[in-house]
Amino acid sequence: MDARPSFRRHFRVEVIEGDGVFLINERDTHVLTGRSIEAVAGLLDGKHTVDDILVAVEPDIPPENVYYVLHTLRQRDLLVDVTEDVERRAAAYWEMAGLQAQEAVAAVRGGRAELLTVGDVPAEELRSLLVAEGVEVTGPGEDAALTVVLTDDYLRGELADVNRRHMAERRPWLLARTTGPVLWLGPVFQPGEGDGGCWRCLSQRMEGHRQSLTYVEDRLRAGRPLALPAADLALTRGAGVRLVAAEAAKWLAGARSPQQRDLITFDTMHLGATRHELRRRPQCPECGDAGLMAAAAHSPVELRSRPKTFTADGGHRSRHPEDTAERYAHLVSPVTGVIRELTRMDTRTPFVKAYVAGHNFSRETRDLSMLRKGLRTQSAGKGMTDLQAKVSAMCEAMERYSGIFQGDEARRTASLRELGADGVHPNSCSLYSDAQYRTRREVRATNSYSYVSDPFDEDAAIEWTPVWSLTERRHKYLPTGYLYYYYNDSRSTGPLYTWADSNGNAAGSSLEDAVLQGFMELVERDAVAVWWYNRVRRPAFDLGTFADPWIAEFQEVYAGLGRDLHVLDLTNDLGVPVAAAVSRRVDGPTEDILMAFGAHFDVRIAVQRALAELNQFIPAVIDVGADGVTRYRFPEPDQIDWWTNARIADHPYLSPTTTSVPASAYERPATSDLLDDVEAARALVEERGMEMLVLDQTRPDIGLPVVKVIVPGLRHFWRRLAPGRLYDVPVRLGWRAEPTPEEQMNPITMFL
Repeated sequence: MDARPSFRRHFRVEVIEGDGVFLINERDTHVLTGRSIEAVAGLLDGKHTVDDILVAVEPDIPPENVYYVLHTLRQRDLLVDVTEDVERRAAAYWEMAGLQAQEAVAAVRGGRAELLTVGDVPAEELRSLLVAEGVEVTGPGEDAALTVVLTDDYLRGELADVNRRHMAERRPWLLARTTGPVLWLGPVFQPGEGDGGCWRCLSQRMEGHRQSLTYVEDRLRAGRPLALPAADLALTRGAGVRLVAAEAAKWLAGARSPQQRDLITFDTMHLGATRHELRRRPQCPECGDAGLMAAAAHSPVELRSRPKTFTADGGHRSRHPEDTAERYAHLVSPVTGVIRELTRMDTRTPFVKAYVAGHNFSRETRDLSMLRKGLRTQSAGKGMTDLQAKVSAMCEAMERYSGIFQGDEARRTASLRELGADGVHPNSCSLYSDAQYRTRREVRATNSYSYVSDPFDEDAAIEWTPVWSLTERRHKYLPTGYLYYYYNDSRSTGPLYTWADSNGNAAGSSLEDAVLQGFMELVERDAVAVWWYNRVRRPAFDLGTFADPWIAEFQEVYAGLGRDLHVLDLTNDLGVPVAAAVSRRVDGPTEDILMAFGAHFDVRIAVQRALAELNQFIPAVIDVGADGVTRYRFPEPDQIDWWTNARIADHPYLSPTTTSVPASAYERPATSDLLDDVEAARALVEERGMEMLVLDQTRPDIGLPVVKVIVPGLRHFWRRLAPGRLYDVPVRLGWRAEPTPEEQMNPITMFL
């Protein structure tokens, strides 16, 4: 039978003489103009052959014009050839999907699908729906174009076997959950195709969002997953099953799109659908190369020229914040992302730009305190603009995720004595005093800021990770437990020689950017420690000399909040400007003292960073009731005790001296390349007899450059009271006549 040309049947065709032919559907409208198309359009209905059309329009329209119209419509993919009748609504659907309706229907009717269930879920309704469409439903292990797997939990262990089997057979499979208030559909896992992930890629991300459930399961010693009460309706279950059947039919029909690699959640209560993009984890042990992280750690850290392209807000970057936000947007998802959510803090003060990013810890939760929200248990972002604050929160969350021990890091087991000159003694980094070691058991119960590890045994065989010495251009080794968060949570019980914190951890728009930011954090915390524990009074910056409109507005806003403000100059012997913003409430029963810090070669940026970080903290104390009492947002005892009881009068080192520091005090030639700044930082360190070490923690599945910078000898601002710079620098700079005895150091541990 001759083909009968037809406009794709999802179009409504209307001819308006003189205006053209309008093809209208739910998504768009096409307008075709010309005398020939107006004459032919009404005949392109799937009922007339080409010969019929030629006869119908002659002699007004020459044959060559008809052929030209048909050729043009085919090129624009607006025309199909009808060779057999297909129900029009179905034909319209398949043609809107870009398929030939007859071929799609035939593919579905001749298709074979394997149907599996994992968990307590029925499959008969789905089987009936597929059979009604003409699909042959096969048993387990039989040849099929697609496997459909229904489950009641995407983290059921049995799915690992399903995943491995289909990877070995290189066959696609569709996973779905049709029970519960939120329906889950997809992905269609496609082994060996594109950059879509496998089930192990998905489960790794999902496990990181289950801290509460994981904690309860561990405490109950329950098998996983922990079953939750059923909460759905026959109507919602039926809707879910039909969606799954339709998705299977689309696949069998030949519909293909990158979105099929995503997971879709449908909230049946609030009628919302969310797409969660799943990308392959290059280091996935099932579908990738599990050795990527270890190989990267064993490679040199090669820094190169990196021109600065963004210097307007909070630092010098090689990429604009908008580019960063777009590049990593797919990582914000409570299912497939490493950032559960990104939320602007509600402060009722538009000037305050602050965001929080929910964590994906990618680990089992063994500590209930991780589940409590506080200033340090969330990733927070700061900036002069809303965009920069949002990107800052995203990057901090990705930075913390990248620094978590996941088991694929480079490690070797040895003692420090066996490593010899290749080993870095952890005491040179942790810097606890002998007195702290003696009293460590008593202080461990107080807070993490005062935590003291066990004295290091140089003969103990432990795991070490290579770090790159920018100074000596070779690898050295530090304990893995010092470099990665939660490493010790996964090890057997025994002495805790090291533990990881965020000192020197940084993310950046490039590796050079990250190294510079990590160094600046070390400088900042070193300066804070010298100032705080010695309780040295320092001058304040004269903010007016910066002639910065944002700084001026900042002062006005804080005055309107009933707070005073000054920024102390904490710059020490390193010569890198360090600013400490201090603000207290002046109109209430508590002073709610806030402190925030910043460091940078550019003194203006150092001050801006300190002020922006103050905006990051102020939501904690910004809620004041009608009775004048502050309603603290975060349940952290150390900070609440400080806010409610500390007075500037009792801590004179928080107040400036009578002299002030102008913006011009730290002028230095501007640089245009981040590598120049990194080299300047390295030179500062080496001039003082220290070395700069770098661990590249960049995760292949994230891509954001993340590093940990270590300079043994620089001080942490937590309580680390070993001899060294903490005692020597104030005397060398003339801030004190003699070193402060350890027992006279500030008894309050810095708690930020």
